[in-house]
This record gives sequence, structure tokens and C-alpha cells, in this order.
Amino acid sequence: MNSFIKYNVVSLLWALLILILCLLPGKDIPSLQIFEFDKLVHFLIYLLLALLMYYGWVKQKSYASLHRNTLVKILIITFIYGFAVEVIQELCTADRHFDIYDALANAAGAVAGSFLCIYLKPRLTL
Repeated sequence: MNSFIKYNVVSLLWALLILILCLLPGKDIPSLQIFEFDKLVHFLIYLLLALLMYYGWVKQKSYASLHRNTLVKILIITFIYGFAVEVIQELCTADRHFDIYDALANAAGAVAGSFLCIYLKPRLTL
């Protein structure tokens, strides 16, 4: 099996799960009416995505280019993905809409995940 797929299947599935959950009709999502909790969830989802991507990219051996500027590439990809998911919600769902604060929480989670990768790097590269 290609080492990229082997080590990145979890992050790819996580990204797919994010998209699926964000496209569910709003009525199917439990409503908590707590602004901060919703943003915290967005933050944590993208923090985990950045961590999973970093782990997969560091472990894989198929694409050496992913070992250069890894965190910058992951940060750019997670930023774009988080923003794109918000746009897709606006364009492809009837009752879910683009929310700039969700997009900012996604971006903040990606940044936090990237900084956490710096701290965890010695443990992940073993």
C-alpha cells in the first residue's frame, strides 16, 4: 500500500466526516444555543485535522516534498478547506449558511493545531 494513503487515511476520513456533518440539514444537528460552544467545536475539529495531517505527512515516505515546509502547507490547506466548507454550506444547503465566525474558528483551530505540531514533533517523528 502506498505509504501516503496508509498514514493519511485517518486525516482524509476526518476531512470527509467534517464535510458530511457540515452538509447535514440544520434540523438534524442538535441545537445548543451556546455561541461559544459551537465555535469551540469548530476550533477543535480543525485543530485535530491539522494534527492528523501532520502525523500522516511526517510518517509517509511516498512524497518527499511533503517533508519540506510541512506546517505551512498544512496550515494553508486547512485554512482553505475550512473556508470552502463554509462556502459549500451556503451554496449547497437550504438551511445552513456561511458564517464568518465559524470560518475564523476553523482557522484558529488550524493555527493552534499547527503550533501543537511543533510541540509534538519529537514524539511524532519517532
